[in-house]
Amino acid sequence: MNQADTFPLPSTTWKADYLEDTSVRRLVLEQYDRESVPLRRYLQFLGIDAETAQEVVHEAFLKLHQHLLADGDRTNLRAWLYRVAHNLGRNTQTAFRSSRTDSLPDLTLARGLPAQAASVEQELLAEERSRLVRTAINRLSAAQKDCLLLRAQGFKYREIAEVLNLSVSTVGENIQRGLEKLKELI
Repeated sequence: MNQADTFPLPSTTWKADYLEDTSVRRLVLEQYDRESVPLRRYLQFLGIDAETAQEVVHEAFLKLHQHLLADGDRTNLRAWLYRVAHNLGRNTQTAFRSSRTDSLPDLTLARGLPAQAASVEQELLAEERSRLVRTAINRLSAAQKDCLLLRAQGFKYREIAEVLNLSVSTVGENIQRGLEKLKELI
């Protein structure tokens, strides 16, 4: 076999880089499958319209991909994602001054009810209850609303503190005061 019949093999570093990049992609896709819908719902509860919320979710996952490629911390990716999305969402609200929460048609309580032959009276009661809850939530402070919404998404106090960059005790206080205010208003 002469040298004209052989060709040099590429170095093994490309294989390691490719495999690492593939595992990062897989991790991001797994996170996307698990968290994209709850994350979009959370952003909509913050008052961001559905289309903008979807854009923010995509941008948050792009940032996650960049973070992982740069060997960023992987300990609590869910909290990291919510924090990035929260900040991006707030930046969007500030830029467009669109902090209204009454544009959440698919998140009303009436949609959560079974579609079994509901009477007109039941539908009106559900709409009234939904309006009352939405009004009460809008009267909470931004910190209370953020903490309660993350808690409703299943986050622990420690994770909420990490997402919102608050102390755990402040999170607990915001949740307690928010719940007390909701009880008064509802």
